[in-house]
Amino acid sequence: MKLRITLISLLLLSLSPLAAQACPEGHNRSLAYIRRDNNRCEGLLDSRDATSTIYLIAFSTSNLNSYPETLKIEVPGTGNRQPNIEVQSFYRNYRLDQLDSKYSSSGFLFPLNTNVLKKSGIPIRLLRATAYINRNSTPFYFPVILGQPSDRYEFVLYSPQRNTFPTFEIRSQGKVLSSNPRQTPRRGQIRFAWKYGDAPAGTYELYIVDGEGKERTFRFQHDPSWL
Repeated sequence: MKLRITLISLLLLSLSPLAAQACPEGHNRSLAYIRRDNNRCEGLLDSRDATSTIYLIAFSTSNLNSYPETLKIEVPGTGNRQPNIEVQSFYRNYRLDQLDSKYSSSGFLFPLNTNVLKKSGIPIRLLRATAYINRNSTPFYFPVILGQPSDRYEFVLYSPQRNTFPTFEIRSQGKVLSSNPRQTPRRGQIRFAWKYGDAPAGTYELYIVDGEGKERTFRFQHDPSWL
């Protein structure tokens, strides 16, 4: 029985995003990962958490080519449930999380002073952002709008080991809407852009099967009225 509980716990952990880092106090002039303005944890980490599983590091949309003084981070669609928002860049191990976002009629908003990002020299194209709420211990993802939305979503997966992905699909109600198999073995960040066009509101899936036959499904919400 104990073994069964342990296996179930490990399975749930493998499906969930990585846990938040410890967030110490510090001086705002520092670029280190610290609690800032009593509303977020942000900065550069000394190292990243090791992981052995594939996980989603970006589901976002943006039309920005450079940083404004204040970057509007918006997550629509979660109702009055505050989402877990994570913004990161593998370049210089930047991380932003534990945000005190505020509810508005268009969703949860957070105005981010971009001083740390600019001083760290992190290009905006290397930012990765996700937002999710848990339903029955399963994360459901919602789009993160950075500034203003574009005509597509950017998905980025992180694979710690070299792998192929013969199945790499966007699905809705069992129907394949987009397919982009990856036959060349890769590790690290794997990007996928989806032009959502006139896709109706609803629950969608990013469905992948790796070269070893392991399936993974990342469920996300889409609504054209949000964008």
